[in-house]
Parts: sequence; C-alpha cells; structure tokens
Amino acid sequence: NSFVHTPSLSGYGQKNIFLGDNVSIDWNSVLYCDGAKFVMKDNSGAAVGLTVITSNHIQRPGKLHDESNDNLEGKDVIVDEDVWIAANVTLLSGTRIGRGAIIGAGSVLRGVKIPPYAIVMGNPAKVVGFKWSVEEILEHERLAYPVTSRIEEDILRKNYEKYFLSRIDDIKKFTRV
Repeated sequence: NSFVHTPSLSGYGQKNIFLGDNVSIDWNSVLYCDGAKFVMKDNSGAAVGLTVITSNHIQRPGKLHDESNDNLEGKDVIVDEDVWIAANVTLLSGTRIGRGAIIGAGSVLRGVKIPPYAIVMGNPAKVVGFKWSVEEILEHERLAYPVTSRIEEDILRKNYEKYFLSRIDDIKKFTRV
C-alpha cells in the first residue's frame, strides 16, 4: 500500500529502495540509490520533486572519471515514521530524519541527523522549531506507539533544548521572524 507516483526516476539502485506501509512519494521524484539504501518508514510522505542521492563520487588521484562506479562512497538515507517532506527537497548521503519531522519546501539535507518532531528548512537545512511541545509529543507517542518503541521523555527534552530553546535568537534571524 505504498507507492511512488509517476513520472519519477529511480534509474540507479532500485534494489536499495525500501518503503514501509502507507508511504507516498509524489511525482517528479528522483531516487539515485546506488551504493547505499534509501529507507522511508511507515506513514511518511513526500510532495513533488523529492531527490534522494545515497552516494558520492570519490576523487582518486590519476582518475578523472570511472565508469565502473567503484569510486562511489555510499551512506544510507533513512526517513523514520510519520515524516512529512514538502516539495522539492533534496536528501543527500547519510541523512537521517527522525520520527514525525516536517521538512520545508526546497530544503537540502546534507548528511545531517534531524531530531524527532523537528521542523526543518533551508539550504543547508536547519531546525527552526518543533511540531509540538514536549508534552504534546509525549501524548502523541502514548496514543500512536507501543511502549517498547516510544521515544523517551529525556531525549525529547534534550532535543527541544539543544535544537530550539538554546538557538532561538539564531532561528529568528534565519527565518526573519
């Protein structure tokens, strides 16, 4: 019950694309997954124009171009559960998006780790807020996930402090609020 709308391109590494239940990737997406996996977990979605690139070309002395692709270095791109990715977002090698996050239109994520329930935007992408307060996230986790897979309260509070409260002045400048 998951799908990638057409027209989209996944010409390289189709065997490395893994979609959970209820995943939807809208049309005009480009998925280059040669060298590492792209995993999009349950109930996540992406609007038009998602680009995923799981590997980088390594420059080697004496070689200008290597058709064999043995100069690729890949790292998985992982999108956890309940993530919303807006239009024209690029996810590069090594990116990990935490559960419940929202990625703003046109954002470029360059091998970053996005905390659960964060709101992210820009190039390079930065955390600019959180979807809900810690208490609301805890309530959502209680209603949506079994005890064994819930995110711990202390982790949520540390992320909220580290990525939001301690950076509020920088976030205001970045978002021009």
